[in-house]
Formats: sequence, C-alpha cells, structure tokens
Amino acid sequence: MRKLLSILLLLISFSSCNLAGGSDKYSIQGTVKNHASKSIILEKLGLQAITSVDSAVIDEKGGFKMEGVSEAGFYRLRLDAKTFFLFLLEPAQFKVEIDPTAQETFKITGGKQDGEFQAAFKLLGNTQRDLQGWNQAYQMYGQMGVSQDTMMYVQQQLQMVAMKYEGMIRDSSVTAKSPLVALFYVTNGPIDKFPKENLTIIQRLEKEIPKSSYTKEFRDIYTKYEQQVKEQNQPRPQAQDVSVGKQAPEIDLPDPNGKNIKLSSLKGKVVLIDFWASWCGPCRMEMPNVVAAYKKYKDRGFTVYSVSLDKTKDAWVNSIKALGMPWEAQVSDLKFWNSAAAATYNVQGIPAAFLIDRDGKIVATNLRGVALDEKIAEILK
Repeated sequence: MRKLLSILLLLISFSSCNLAGGSDKYSIQGTVKNHASKSIILEKLGLQAITSVDSAVIDEKGGFKMEGVSEAGFYRLRLDAKTFFLFLLEPAQFKVEIDPTAQETFKITGGKQDGEFQAAFKLLGNTQRDLQGWNQAYQMYGQMGVSQDTMMYVQQQLQMVAMKYEGMIRDSSVTAKSPLVALFYVTNGPIDKFPKENLTIIQRLEKEIPKSSYTKEFRDIYTKYEQQVKEQNQPRPQAQDVSVGKQAPEIDLPDPNGKNIKLSSLKGKVVLIDFWASWCGPCRMEMPNVVAAYKKYKDRGFTVYSVSLDKTKDAWVNSIKALGMPWEAQVSDLKFWNSAAAATYNVQGIPAAFLIDRDGKIVATNLRGVALDEKIAEILK
C-alpha cells in the first residue's frame, strides 16, 4: 500500500512541464508566518526531475514576491527540505498565505486550474490516509494474533478502500477539466494498473496541449511500458540442461558499447560465466573474490564472462567501474529477470556462476571464494 507521502513523491519526481507549450508570465505574492526561513524557492516538477525556477527573499513582515516567465505546469514553493507546497502554475497573479502551524497550512488563489488541482490533491490524500490506516491496522492485528474474523473484517475494509481509490483514479481522470489534472490522477497509480486510462490521457494531451513537455514525456514513458509488455509476452528461450558435464549453451549479448560478444569466442580458455547485477548485494560482496581469481589466473588462460541482469545501462556500467571488474566480456540485454541468457541457463537467483573448461563444458557451478580459486587451479594444471 502506498502512503500519503507517495503523492508528494510522485509529483517530486516530475520534470519540467508546459501547459500551453509556450512561455507564460506569472506573478506570486504571498506571506509566510511561523517559519524561520528567510527565503522561498519556486521549483518546477516534472516526470523525472526537479528544476529550480525562481527565489525570493522573505522580508521582516513575512512578505515575498516573485514574477517572471516560465512554462505552466506543476510547481512547488519550498521553504526548506521538508516544507513545501504544491500548486499548478499558469499565467496568472497568485496570492499565497503560508503558515506551517495553521490547520490550513497553504492558501492560494488566482489560478483558474489550480483550484481543481488542489481539490484532486486533497481527495487523493484523504483516501490514501484511509488506505494507510487500514494497512497499519492489518499489520498490527496480525502481530497481535487477533481472531480470524477480525482479520477478515480489516482485510475487507482495506480491499474496499483500495477499490474506491482505484475507481476514483479511473473516474476522475476522465471527468477532470484540466488535462494536467487528469494526468495527475493517473500518475498516482502504477502505469500497468491503468493502461487504458493512461492511453486516453495521452491522446487528450496530444490533442489539447501537443507542445507540452508533459505530453512528450508521458508518451515516451507509455511507449517504454508497451515495449516491456511486448517483450514479456514474447516466448522466453527454453531452459537447457546446464548440469556439470554438459556443454555450456551459447550466449550472444551486447557489451556496454553495443558490440555483441559470444561466449564461444572465449573457447580455449577456462571461463567463469557469472550472472550478477548492480542491485544485487550478494553479487557485490562476492565480486572481489571473482576479481582476485581473474587477476591471479588471467595469464594462465582464465577469464570471466559477466552477464548482468540490470535494467539500466548507467547502473550497469557504473558498477563495473566501482567494483573494478577488468575483464572485457561484460554483456547484458538490460531486461532484468527477462534476460534471455538467464532463461537459457535457468537462473532463478543471483549470483549464479558456471565454470567451463577450455572445451566449453561445465565443470562446476556456484563456486565461491576459496572453492572457486582451488577449482580454477585444478583445471589449469
């Protein structure tokens, strides 16, 4: 279950956007009470990044003013790392009152579309609080060992609120007057939960605000989602027999430069086929042993063929450097657990390793530390 804070985090993860696709003049005049900050910062929130746009000094009476030209979209006024207030910026003159100690901490007027956004934010926030409350109750009662009837009741309530939340997102994304508010609704659920609604929002964005950076960015995100679904629906390679004594199946995947390296190209050497990933803690802990073995035996005909189950190139490449992995055979299709090589070798968990001899036959699996060193020395005799 996602907590109320996830709404904030979703918006914080947004990158700069443009309601009309062009540049618009804004003015923000406000007051800040009961907070020690001497300045206030205006930040633009997009789908992937935060951009600082403007700032103003807060005078002795708590007053501040900002005005300038910026793309319309989702923004926040920030006092410090933990104190910020979200709104939908558009070409208008905004009046703002901020008091973190008051019941209504943020009051804003002036925007035609911001009122709808604030209502959406509050609506989703209230339901998220209900979800959080029932989820905490379920966990607490489970630890207390209450009766099965009580647990079933709490679970039913949790499911009812979850269904209400999902229905709210579906319905409100359709009825929202602002295309950006509609986008706000659907982005508060996993993209695979609302694929139909997401596509409808994209089509609306492309029709109503085609030049908006939101439009392009959300289309790109949805396109990547469609590609992932297509890849997942493709038949995976059949797992082959990779027991000791069998010939190691071929692997042919690209290195970080896009050049494919075949496992068979290393025939004549003793090779450790090492399945790993940057996000795998045990893999990172074991890697120094693999590096040590490579450095010790590389001049005697030993090498490593690393297959990464990473999802992004940056994470993969950065970890190769950070872990000091000097061998050339670093490959990955960046498909996570959908890796074709992992399917072929029936890899169910990582790290997973297959040691093959000079003829390409598997002689050992999942050796670690001293055991790996001793086996390599034995084969190289």
